[in-house]
Amino acid sequence: MKGKIFNAQEVQAIISGNKTQFREVVNTKQSFIEPTQPYGKCPYQVGQKIFCKESFCEASSYKGITLEKELRVEYKADGGCLVGNWKPAQHMKQEHSRLTLLIKEIRVERLAGISEEDARKEGVIDDGCGNCGESEFVCKCSNKQPSPREDFIFNWNANHKKPEEKFGANPWVWCVSFEVVK
Repeated sequence: MKGKIFNAQEVQAIISGNKTQFREVVNTKQSFIEPTQPYGKCPYQVGQKIFCKESFCEASSYKGITLEKELRVEYKADGGCLVGNWKPAQHMKQEHSRLTLLIKEIRVERLAGISEEDARKEGVIDDGCGNCGESEFVCKCSNKQPSPREDFIFNWNANHKKPEEKFGANPWVWCVSFEVVK
């Protein structure tokens, strides 16, 4: 089964049921010569199951009178790891994953074509300025109540560092809808 990396905020949104979609930039280095696949081959397929990769740590504890060592997995999205070191999401194996997603629909579109409804499906919550978060400083944003689309744009740009993947570059993206099956 293939894995997909999600950050802690995205994992929390998946668990709460707020995130049912993700976008991934189309790999433009693929050849586009196949008429039935003008955007190249999508890395996902409808009906495919994928597991969520997230930052985690393996914590050990002892159980019972025999002091048998027991390993358990803790997730960064849930808070602190008491014992052990955080491992990055790319190192997560399927057996450590707590979430399995079933791909329901795939379409391709320009990133800037995202609607307010799809921004909500990306896990954006209408709760005020996402640019300032819960920091100590006074918010200087002109719009204290940005739309879900504006929050999506901010989060997208924060998570995509390559200039060609930024929102302003308007890349082609795979828009993948899913449901949680585990």
